[in-house]
Amino acid sequence: MSRLSAERLEELYVGTLKLLVEHGFDKLTMDQIADETKSSKATLYRQWGGKVGLVVESLKCLGHDKHDLPDTGSLRGDLAALPAGESEAPAAELITAIMHAMKQSDELAEAVRMQIIEPGLERVHLMIQRAVDRGEVAADCPALPYIDLLFMAPVILRTLLDGSEIDHDFITGFHESVLLPALGIH
Repeated sequence: MSRLSAERLEELYVGTLKLLVEHGFDKLTMDQIADETKSSKATLYRQWGGKVGLVVESLKCLGHDKHDLPDTGSLRGDLAALPAGESEAPAAELITAIMHAMKQSDELAEAVRMQIIEPGLERVHLMIQRAVDRGEVAADCPALPYIDLLFMAPVILRTLLDGSEIDHDFITGFHESVLLPALGIH
């Protein structure tokens, strides 16, 4: 799709997300993005089709689904072996901006759910299914229908409730004291 270097793409994505946080999705314009990233508006439209496409691709650059999902032989080990940052959240301001933007734009909300949230949750489901297949988690564990919430809640709620950034120690503590016990792993 793109003849832009990886470094140039990262500049564009970082600049786009910076403006999203500063202005909000409804006030974000392709002109602003072009100015901020020293790009031509024509290039932006040609590459991403518009604001929604560029914002979603920018968010995907934060994603970690490029890495193989760890398979250490235990759910606890898999969680601990996730690549740095995969179980951590982006900045609180970005999460807030994206949640607000998704309420403003049905098109953006659908794209974020389909291209970012669903693939991320598929990875979670695979990790949990492997734990079920190994017998670590009971197939009828009452927490299984809530696994998506258990994975997403600490990232979103802690950020929104007190503005704290999510770090490795917090996520590890959450996994050890909430997630794993809910799945019957002590």
